[in-house]
Amino acid sequence: MTEEPATGESAEEREEEYDAMISYSHEDSKPVANGLYDELTAYGLDVWYDGVELGIGDNIRSSIDRALTESEHAVILISPSYFQGMSEWELDGLVQKHKKTDENVILPLLHGMEFEELQEKSPSLANIIGDEVTEDNIDEITAKLYSAIESPDETPKLDDVEGVDRVELNVTMEDLVDISKGSKVRVEEWRTSGTPHTSGVTAVKLTVEDSGLTYSGSNFIGTTKVIKDEPLEGHVSGIDEKSAGRTEFTLRLPKARLDELSDDRDDYKSGLVG
Repeated sequence: MTEEPATGESAEEREEEYDAMISYSHEDSKPVANGLYDELTAYGLDVWYDGVELGIGDNIRSSIDRALTESEHAVILISPSYFQGMSEWELDGLVQKHKKTDENVILPLLHGMEFEELQEKSPSLANIIGDEVTEDNIDEITAKLYSAIESPDETPKLDDVEGVDRVELNVTMEDLVDISKGSKVRVEEWRTSGTPHTSGVTAVKLTVEDSGLTYSGSNFIGTTKVIKDEPLEGHVSGIDEKSAGRTEFTLRLPKARLDELSDDRDDYKSGLVG
C-alpha cells in the first residue's frame, strides 16, 4: 500500500503530480495491471493506480478525475471488457487530454483482444496503439513504457521505443536502511564473494538519493576487497528483509552497467587488485 503523507492528507488531497496512471478493466486485466504497477514503480516512477490509491470511502469517480488531471501519462490496457462501465468514462477523459497536448499522453496496450476488434470499437485508439501486453512480457513492455514516459518528445509511437535492458542485483547492507520499493539508491562502495552478476553485493556505503541519507557498514569481512570506484545505481525493485541490523533488497539497474564489471572473481579478493 502507498504510504499516506505525514501531514495526514488523503490520497485524493495530495497535490503532487504523477508520472503516469494505469487505466484498466478489473474484470479481465487486473493481474497485468498489478504487474505493470510493480515494474513501473521499481523504475522509480510515481504511478496512480486504484489498487493502492483508492481507500475505503474514497469517491471513485472524483479520484479518477483527479488522476487524469495530475498524471502526465496514461497507460491504458485495452481489453474486451475495457469499454464497459467506468473504464469507458475514463477513456473519454483520456482522449480529451490527449487532444490538448502534442506529447504522448496516452500509451495504449492491447490485452486479450484482436487489433481488428479494437478498430471497430475505437478507431482513434487503434491509430496510436503500441504493443500487446501479456503476463509473460511485462518486463519488456515496462522498459518501453519507461522510455516513453521519460522522453515523451522523442517517442512518436510506443512500439518504436527501444527499452533499456535491466537486471536485478541482490544487495545486503548490515544496517537498517530507510528505503521502499521504487527508491533510487546509489551503492558507492561494495564487496562481493563472487561476481556481482551471480553473487550479489554487500554494500559498504550507499546513498538513498530520494532522501539524501548515506549509510555506512563494515568495510572488511574475510578476504573480500572493498570496491570504491565502481558505483552501482538503480531503483529498489523489492525488499527481502528489513530489520534493525540488516537490510536485504534487490536493485534494478541497466544490464550494461554490470557488463562493464569484471567477471573474474579474483579481482574482488582483498590484496589481489590495487
